[in-house]
Amino acid sequence: MRSPELVDTTTDEALLARIRAGDAVALATVYRRHGAAVHRFACLHAPSREAAADATQETFLWLATQGATGFDATRSTLAAFLCGVARNHALRIRAAGARFDELPDDSAATGAAQDTDVDAVSDALAHLLARERSEALLAALATLAAEHREVVALIEFEEFSYADAAAIIGCPIGTVRSRLNRAKEALRQRIVELFPADTRISA
Repeated sequence: MRSPELVDTTTDEALLARIRAGDAVALATVYRRHGAAVHRFACLHAPSREAAADATQETFLWLATQGATGFDATRSTLAAFLCGVARNHALRIRAAGARFDELPDDSAATGAAQDTDVDAVSDALAHLLARERSEALLAALATLAAEHREVVALIEFEEFSYADAAAIIGCPIGTVRSRLNRAKEALRQRIVELFPADTRISA
């Protein structure tokens, strides 16, 4: 017979109240519950895996010290809110790095930065892609604009609602829907290019 203590049914709102009261156990619980999703999403915007880890760490440090100031449970979930915070941290890290990483005589450095971006996308999405030809599908995803890639990650892979995705990105729901439709169409066209009808394998 399974002990009821092993089943954590504490709501995010209750955990957040405990975090604001200084409860480290509640913070650890929120991290276990949402840390992986926050890190995967940070990978989409950070320039490297290490930077994504830093953005994730800063997000939960901010949660510990500020108690998610500004969070409104009537507008989004805590997971969506934390992804939005991580997004801001990752973009700030990318912007700061861009000021120091400009090497005009290093075409190899530019290629390495692009490879790092693709690696970060792979980290965020690879575990959710179809088994067969996953590398080609990742390559198709990597060709999408960043704003389209993130809506695919949020809605199709992380399964956030349109409202949560809009809260994370900071745009209207209609914009999220439009970007997702464009992303799906771009992916469809890219997959058709990769796998012509006579070479596709039926499910």
